[in-house]
Amino acid sequence: MTGRPAAWAELTAELDLWAAEGRQAYFWWRDDDAAKASPALDRLLELQTGTGAPLALAVIPALAEIRLAERLTLQSGIVALQHGYAHHNHAMAGEKKSEFPANRPLQARLSDIQQGQQLLAAKLPPQFRQPVFVPPWNRMAPDMLPDLAEMGFSAVSAFKPREAYWAAPGLAWLNTQLDPIDWHGNNHPETAEASLKAAVALLHGMRGGVNPLQPVGFLTHHLRHDAFLWDFVGTFIAAVATHPAGQWLDTATALTIGRPAESAPPVTRTS
Repeated sequence: MTGRPAAWAELTAELDLWAAEGRQAYFWWRDDDAAKASPALDRLLELQTGTGAPLALAVIPALAEIRLAERLTLQSGIVALQHGYAHHNHAMAGEKKSEFPANRPLQARLSDIQQGQQLLAAKLPPQFRQPVFVPPWNRMAPDMLPDLAEMGFSAVSAFKPREAYWAAPGLAWLNTQLDPIDWHGNNHPETAEASLKAAVALLHGMRGGVNPLQPVGFLTHHLRHDAFLWDFVGTFIAAVATHPAGQWLDTATALTIGRPAESAPPVTRTS
């Protein structure tokens, strides 16, 4: 087992409590920055095939190559989400990276996203595409959210536990909350263990009614994985899949978890 046994035991213990209460804990898997066929992508897809866990692949429209589509046609259980437009940082100096920061004119941001939609429609067969928008670096100016619903997106996926189901009328949050990569150094084991603790805390909060019900989103980046991370990802997916209270969901089903009983707020159309 990759990492300290005690950290895995805490996850198992929390899932045991879900099982004892007759409840199911739901998970979904998103991998970012897909653009081309590569050995790392092959390894990711082999892991997906071996585990059977549905995978949402966040694809960068401007960088996506035709060979990516050719590679995906050999797979099942995979959908593609729109990962921004070109994954370029437009944030001002000193600010956190963002392709769609507030300092950019709104229309320029929306134009990029629309071009990205058109590129993915041309590059990927419709059966692979899901109308979920994934902003690069998991951040974007919030004034864009209503427009995403207008553009046909059903959800936006960032990185944080959601506090409410709806991000804007007609647009849901479908977030990830677990990231095992150490982006500021090279201590993947410590960061991966922290992601296990984050999973336990989120599950505990949902079980106790503190956090709203939501699927636990597991975020990976196949191009950034070393041997430890590949092992960790495989172990985590298997730990959830083999537990009676754990279940991996496809993106469409994940969107139904925690959805309010009332109908979705209407999308306000602009003339």
